[in-house]
Amino acid sequence: MKKLIVLAIGASFISFSAASQATEHCPELKKIEEAASGVYRADGVNGEWSGVLQGIVAERTPVQSFKMALAIQENASGPIKLQYCTYGVGPDKTLDMRFITKNEKDFSIQTEGNNWKTEPGPFGLIYNVCEKTSPENCKFTVHQ
Repeated sequence: MKKLIVLAIGASFISFSAASQATEHCPELKKIEEAASGVYRADGVNGEWSGVLQGIVAERTPVQSFKMALAIQENASGPIKLQYCTYGVGPDKTLDMRFITKNEKDFSIQTEGNNWKTEPGPFGLIYNVCEKTSPENCKFTVHQ
């Protein structure tokens, strides 16, 4: 009986750990919908992506291209914080889409794959950049 209880407790820890570490990626172009003029959204595995175009938006304009994803660290051992995925909209606008987890709690990420490159940023920050690829290649694991 004790083995069964230990097994059940172990299984619950594993399922909790898996739920708090979902693998995500920047949304594919075809999955980004314009909810209202200049307001965009897309579903993630464990949350939602949203973004709003800046300035005057006269008419609905579909997302046309993926530019980059950006995540930052304060130092080499610090947590990586996802900032946004950037898309081209229309002839001259850019859209930054931010990820919000379903439970709306703060999170850090671990970048996945070799599409992410580190670059020095201002004020000693470390930039993790994913560009010159398709958005679904900018993968990361969410940690809460």
